[in-house]
Amino acid sequence: MNFSVLPSLIALAILVAVFSAILREGSSERLHLWLMGWILVLLHFVAQFLDVGQGLRDRVMSAVSLDALELATIAFLTSVSPMATTPRRQVLLAAVVGVPALVYTNALVWEVTTRTFYYAVIVVALGGISLLVWNSYRKITAYVVGLLTGCLGLSCAIAWAVARSKFEVGLTLILCGLNLAVAVLYWRRFRRATAGVFTTVFGFVAWGAVFPTSMLLDTFARSVHVQSEVWNIPKYFVAVGMIVTLLEDQIQRSEYLAYHDELTGLPNLRLLLDRMQQSLAHADRTGRKVAVLLLDLDNFKEVNDTFGHLVGDLLLQQTVARLCSRMRASDTVSRSGGDEFTVISEVADPEGAEVLVSALKDALIVPFKLQGQLIRASVSIGLAMYPNDGSDVDALRAAADKAMYAAKRASRNAANSLTVLQHPG
Repeated sequence: MNFSVLPSLIALAILVAVFSAILREGSSERLHLWLMGWILVLLHFVAQFLDVGQGLRDRVMSAVSLDALELATIAFLTSVSPMATTPRRQVLLAAVVGVPALVYTNALVWEVTTRTFYYAVIVVALGGISLLVWNSYRKITAYVVGLLTGCLGLSCAIAWAVARSKFEVGLTLILCGLNLAVAVLYWRRFRRATAGVFTTVFGFVAWGAVFPTSMLLDTFARSVHVQSEVWNIPKYFVAVGMIVTLLEDQIQRSEYLAYHDELTGLPNLRLLLDRMQQSLAHADRTGRKVAVLLLDLDNFKEVNDTFGHLVGDLLLQQTVARLCSRMRASDTVSRSGGDEFTVISEVADPEGAEVLVSALKDALIVPFKLQGQLIRASVSIGLAMYPNDGSDVDALRAAADKAMYAAKRASRNAANSLTVLQHPG
């Protein structure tokens, strides 16, 4: 057994345990692929540990080690590729990239020397990736041109190595190219200058550089001996960077939820109050008025009681989508309660506010189709105007609330209140 890789084997086992623990706290497709990647890297080290450098076992362990390393990189690539948007596309991308790479690698391990075979693998890989890119984007952009140019350049470099019977150079280019591709896609996926992203991108670049650097040292500086742990440092950069990236995502999510409603994505009451203060201050400077609308879904409780909270949540989400479609980009709509929404809109006069009220009511005329049910909804809307109905946020909200309850009492028995119309066959 190769005990020199034992420290790396232990370190990777700990990393896999860490990612498994993170996955239990919050599941996502990307995190599943990251865990799969690190399990494959662990398998790579297990194969190296069991490699005794003799005969058939040596080749089998070499094949397993290289295959696991390539598959790990492909898992990382798939996790951040914009082409892998669904499980089916993830499998397709992994197959298009992974199968040719594995075929080339195993042919090298088992000493296939037929150049035509390697040329065929290169052509299949280039053709498959090109078709996949075109099917995913269907238009020529700078990114698509750069992606295809990079694939073509890598294919030509590998073909050059094959032409000179330097098949191991082709494998080095494959491993280097895959890691550099992950670095580029990782940066494009997150697009933020943070410690986690920078560390991960640097780690993948360094991981990719390990292979040509090692090959050059073996060729031109045989007297230089680099410990295996040094070559493995980039892997730890990648792992630490990924963990920090996850922490950064969690922090961003927490900051977002501090000001937004999780179900609808609308500003919550905390952000609403800030927006109202800004609108009132702006109205004072411009001489305009501010309309504060309080919307309450009529008989919303019936939906939750009859069909469950899933349908109720869907109704809230689709209601928000319709309301937002009738508002200007400068207006603010907030979820200020369970089935209550507050709208802030700067208007020239009260007539402009009445037009907005009518538009919001009209948005709900068409019934919603939810989980096989057609449900008609209506809203009771209370309107307060600044400065007519109040000079500050609290007074305006109180006036809008009073007007909303008056509107709700007037329409309590209306025929267009929230009802189930039918059960479509």
